[in-house]
Amino acid sequence: MSSSNYNTPLEKVLSKLQKVKKTGGVYTARCPAHQDKNPSLSISASSNGTVLLKCFAGCRVEDIVAALGLEMRDLFPDTKEVSLYPLVKGFTPLRPCSEGISLEKLAETKGLRVLQLKSLGCSTIHRNDVPAVRIPYADQYGEIVAVRFRLSLDGERRFTWRRGDHPLLYGLGRLKEIRTAGWVLLVEGESDCWTGWSYQLPLLGLPGKTIWHKEWASYFEGLEVYLWQEPDAPDLTERITPDIPNLRIIEAPEGIKDISEAHLQDLDVVKLIEDLRAKARPAAEILREREAVNLTDLRRRAADVLNSKKPLALVVRAIRGQGYGGNIRPPLLIYLAATSRLLAMRPGAMPVHVALIGQPGAGKNYAISIVLLSLPEEGYHIIDAGSPRVLIYDDVALRHRVLVFGEADSLPAGEDNPAASAVRNLLQDHHLHYDVTVRDPETGNFTVHKVRKEGPTVLITTATRRLGAQLDSRLFSLEVPDDQSQIRSALQGQAMLELHGTEESSEALPAYQALLQVSAPWDVVVPFAEELAEAIGRSPAASRILRDYARLLSLIKAVAVLNHRCRIYGLVRDVYRASVTGASNAVRQAIQTVVELKARGCERITITVVAAELSISKMAASGRIRTALRGGWLVNGEYRKGYPFDLDIGEPLPDEEGLPKPSALTPVNQEHFPIPRNIPSEQGCKGVKPLTNGYKDTSFIEDLPPDDGENLTDLREVVI
Repeated sequence: MSSSNYNTPLEKVLSKLQKVKKTGGVYTARCPAHQDKNPSLSISASSNGTVLLKCFAGCRVEDIVAALGLEMRDLFPDTKEVSLYPLVKGFTPLRPCSEGISLEKLAETKGLRVLQLKSLGCSTIHRNDVPAVRIPYADQYGEIVAVRFRLSLDGERRFTWRRGDHPLLYGLGRLKEIRTAGWVLLVEGESDCWTGWSYQLPLLGLPGKTIWHKEWASYFEGLEVYLWQEPDAPDLTERITPDIPNLRIIEAPEGIKDISEAHLQDLDVVKLIEDLRAKARPAAEILREREAVNLTDLRRRAADVLNSKKPLALVVRAIRGQGYGGNIRPPLLIYLAATSRLLAMRPGAMPVHVALIGQPGAGKNYAISIVLLSLPEEGYHIIDAGSPRVLIYDDVALRHRVLVFGEADSLPAGEDNPAASAVRNLLQDHHLHYDVTVRDPETGNFTVHKVRKEGPTVLITTATRRLGAQLDSRLFSLEVPDDQSQIRSALQGQAMLELHGTEESSEALPAYQALLQVSAPWDVVVPFAEELAEAIGRSPAASRILRDYARLLSLIKAVAVLNHRCRIYGLVRDVYRASVTGASNAVRQAIQTVVELKARGCERITITVVAAELSISKMAASGRIRTALRGGWLVNGEYRKGYPFDLDIGEPLPDEEGLPKPSALTPVNQEHFPIPRNIPSEQGCKGVKPLTNGYKDTSFIEDLPPDDGENLTDLREVVI
């Protein structure tokens, strides 16, 4: 088929790929630029028809295009004017540069001699007939281990790395001279290094304003280390300081962004650096000042929560204020689970991972989205359904974050599926880790690349059915109610939303969570854990009770961190009971309905009959009945495939009381309250500041039904 037979660039690209599969508006296929057994190439089109390519094994777009036998212009629609790429999460396509940059032009712009740059190994090359500057990177032994290309003078896509190369510090071959000097100045980029070296200054270059690897700190042992802080890169100090405690900051003077600008302004660069070194401040001191300012601002914005006697009541009001009319427990428990991301993970501890189970349209995703409004942006990360490989290759930090992954039951089954394995590892070890096989671009040999993301990370996901045993045993599964009364409540909420609109989102709740996150990890002790374990251990439960007990404690700790003082029992009981036994309230109602129908002499009990009795949809009833069949609590007397069920009563339901009542625990005194150990004071992170005035109140949120008059008074007062 000739190129004229293709209607769009996307069709042309897809026709040359193998194992093409469409999920939503995104295609996946085997990447032609490396030996790809499991499709790792994502393909989509922008609004103007431009093809967007992303290989999650790290292959560059140019290499992918070349392997397909195409040119870069084949990715674009046939038009004289190509618009800028839209911002598409996870995609970083290259846009052809019409002019490029030569070594001579770059030297002229920076006020440097071409001969100097050539002596450093720099040269002009051509990429797709466009000039670019080749910049070799050497290690501390002088061996060239990476190559970076400068594509233009300005713009977001100024640089790219040679395929397979990884960022490293620029100028490592000069470490001997730097150690002789006894100090080093870190600057951003190669051109500042070239300028500084022309003045015989001991400089090393960072490959970007956001790039730092802690292993680089070993190069600076025994040295005075300074960082030139450019105005547009304030976060760099926070990235480097934990690894170089003696780091000192040189703040760029007004009107001088970097050393290159000082050189172009014909300033005495050596004297300027000497003066700035003398004025340099310890990075730790600057960070403490920033933290104090940030804490003051967060306390101001979170004042409504800090001054409240019922913080969770504010969460409920915020949820209702956004038009949520369904059962309040799912979003409220998601909020508690999200808070468990802040806990210290001592040996045996576990954060609270949650799967919301329900039929399509039950409001699972809506419940999650409402909760996210009460979290700061740095507190969560969303990966849409249909993008499982992003779990592995996404470069977003996940420490003390909630990972929201849509429709976990859409993950392909099997031990060899990398995304499913990554999820299992996350649920088991509280952080994302997975080993992937990649091909070395130089040798052609395959090596193992270890993907590691620091945690703890909490997984919140959705599903239309209980997940497989490997995943289901590692999280709490919470059924989203879908009976007639819940549907009416949800519709009523939508009606109120139509009539009155949503309440303006309060900044207090996300500011409060941000305030808690600043001081994470929270080391919380539950002094009555032994009594609780003893009480739970007296009741028969599934074999997974040991694993669930650690998550139960994390829910209690989350409440302690939030400073809520009562009724964790009422919140946790239902989800704990359903998770341990597999029998939620909805499943129990369906089983009880079958029992009652049998007692009334009903000859054949089908899913349709149960749905009519419960006034729910056939789909909703089917989910509950199938759960009961898997548990053995109901049996199907109809063995012919495709025929309506003939339901009968099976094994007795497990004990409904998953948790002991609060009154069953030994009464405790002040010393038994859950105690967070690291509350920040007004002065910083030292001292203790009460978040409440000590008011004792055993009432709870008005929206929640009473639990037979039981209050967990053991948790009435959280000592902070």
